[in-house]
Amino acid sequence: MFGRSSEFEGLRQDAREALMGVSIRRNYGNNEVVYLQDGEATHLYFVVSGHVRLSYIMEDGSAILFAILPAGDSFGELGVFDGSAYSDMATVVGSATLAAVPLRSLRALSDRFPEIGGALGRLVARRYKSYIELTRNLSLKTLAARLAQAVLRLADGLGSRVKLDGRDLPCVGSVVTQADLGLMARGARGNVNRALKAWERAGWIAIKDRSIVIMDRTKLESLAVEDDF
Repeated sequence: MFGRSSEFEGLRQDAREALMGVSIRRNYGNNEVVYLQDGEATHLYFVVSGHVRLSYIMEDGSAILFAILPAGDSFGELGVFDGSAYSDMATVVGSATLAAVPLRSLRALSDRFPEIGGALGRLVARRYKSYIELTRNLSLKTLAARLAQAVLRLADGLGSRVKLDGRDLPCVGSVVTQADLGLMARGARGNVNRALKAWERAGWIAIKDRSIVIMDRTKLESLAVEDDF
């Protein structure tokens, strides 16, 4: 329930047990909606197993994929922080088990264990920084630059790694589709596919078991730098 990168992982054992004690676990199916954007924020969620997709719905109805969260991460924090509404839409990728902590219980436990409120505040800060980063990435002029940043963000967020040619390398697993990459980088799936194939031929990435293995991170990072000039 609490991953190594989670702000809640460092809580004292009694605080962690208290959170788990009030959480409600539920299994979700593929593409099932956890909550809708602008819906009343009633729970803070933790990914126990599986993956969750966070998307932002624009005024014209189009969607921007913001993140895909692995087990151990949490979401829904911006709404519960001030008791307002969810700022994004959460859906399940494949199948997942989620733990939901009711807002009323979260507030009571924060009074009892101030470190829980501190962890929530740090989670809000991390997500806000990610929103700023996403806004910057979407402003890049070329699809190649936006796609490179999307691949790197996903690899860092998912924390997946594989062994290839004697190297331990970051990767974007098969849970992420080319359609997902298109939504994150504002590009058509066909164009995303062509860019990935070009990078594979150049040796910047490798495709292994439907996963994108990052062979040369510097080359991908340089695309965004070149785009700024």
